[in-house]
Amino acid sequence: MSKDTIETILEGLFWLATAWLTVFLFLTIFALANIAGQMDEYKLAQVGKLAILGLSVYLFVWILRGVSVKKWWY
Repeated sequence: MSKDTIETILEGLFWLATAWLTVFLFLTIFALANIAGQMDEYKLAQVGKLAILGLSVYLFVWILRGVSVKKWWY
């Protein structure tokens, strides 16, 4: 594959990961709003997993794109 094709694929994955992060952050905010009155450690850990999952996918794609294409910022 050519370098332009790889860059285009990684660019698309980057924007997909950005959308993924946005959705998971909104899910985190929504879940925190729903458990506002009955928070305990277990529920907070479950909600925290949403934010960590969204951020980890985003960071993985961002680092993959940066290392392979040398494009760290849009």
